[in-house]
Amino acid sequence: MEKMVERKSFKSIYIDVEKGIYLLNGEEVSMVSRIDLEFNNGKWLLLITRDELYAQEAATRRSRK
Repeated sequence: MEKMVERKSFKSIYIDVEKGIYLLNGEEVSMVSRIDLEFNNGKWLLLITRDELYAQEAATRRSRK
């Protein structure tokens, strides 16, 4: 199943490595593993890659009496 990439408005980016701050359009963004910033023909394009973590605890077996 193909999924289209959702395009959102890119207004601003702020990165402070020393303080560990990353803001995109004035809002904190987490779980980002990659940032690609391009400028082409007068237009900016920002692509971020996010990590998603899925976890499930194994069900424990109950002993029968």
